[in-house]
Amino acid sequence: MIIDIHAHVFAFPKRTYGAKKTTFMSMEQQIAMMDAKGVDKAVILPLANPETPAELQSWGEVLYICEKYPGRFIPFCNIDPRLPRRPDLIKVDDFLEILNQCKALGFKGIGEVTARIPWDDPVLGLLFAACEQVGFPVIFHTITADVNSYGLIDEIGLPRFESVLKRFPKLPFLGHSPGFWSEISGSITLEEKNGYSQGPVKPGGKLPELFRRYPNLNGDLSAGSGLNSLMRDPEHAFRFIEEFQDRLFLGLDYCSEYNDMRHIEWFKEQLDTGKITRQAHEKIMWRNANRLLALGL
Repeated sequence: MIIDIHAHVFAFPKRTYGAKKTTFMSMEQQIAMMDAKGVDKAVILPLANPETPAELQSWGEVLYICEKYPGRFIPFCNIDPRLPRRPDLIKVDDFLEILNQCKALGFKGIGEVTARIPWDDPVLGLLFAACEQVGFPVIFHTITADVNSYGLIDEIGLPRFESVLKRFPKLPFLGHSPGFWSEISGSITLEEKNGYSQGPVKPGGKLPELFRRYPNLNGDLSAGSGLNSLMRDPEHAFRFIEEFQDRLFLGLDYCSEYNDMRHIEWFKEQLDTGKITRQAHEKIMWRNANRLLALGL
């Protein structure tokens, strides 16, 4: 069994992006990739924040894809925290009204949250409070303010995110993006914070500290950022996987048919050579997702 915690899938993608001017994955392309790699199920993460280079998706489109391919997709919803009203008048109940509808429709969480606002923005806190009440885990992308891109804004050391972890102890967060995974290493520069660092992991990384301190922190290993954080220093990776095997999740994050994510192959190689245990491998491949999302598999 393999569950991909991080997929962006569209019914009829039209908007192109990037140097190759490709669309995000169509449902047919996604299924073909999943079949080729042996992925049984994938979590659809709709993109609802205008900062992302993708078409905004409706709940109906996500559910249509799930209905088109029964048993293959798990739906997440997404809400831009900047609701269409005065920020000082937004209440937790405003988000609860929306999230309770999502839960009734079968959605299992929220993400990928990519709004370009600080972690400690009041409206974001209201959204998280509602997610905690409803029981929706949150998958997010984070950056620093100097980066001309999307994502929740923080600094080196993730101080704003840590305040949120502390404030919402019962809310599972799944971290993703270079701005998150770079913090596996200590003494990082601003350039390293938002990039793909190479070479051995330095002692004093913020992520191991946060993982040990906050049980609600989880790792979404998707995209180049997640896999690079392991491959750059395999010996550190094996220790990290062993210690946090209950809170790490396989993700791929295919954003184009031209992507070639090698997460599954890398993990299988480590399993076959005895570098990681079968127990850890199964947890990361699917058991953790099954537990977190209450899939009953």
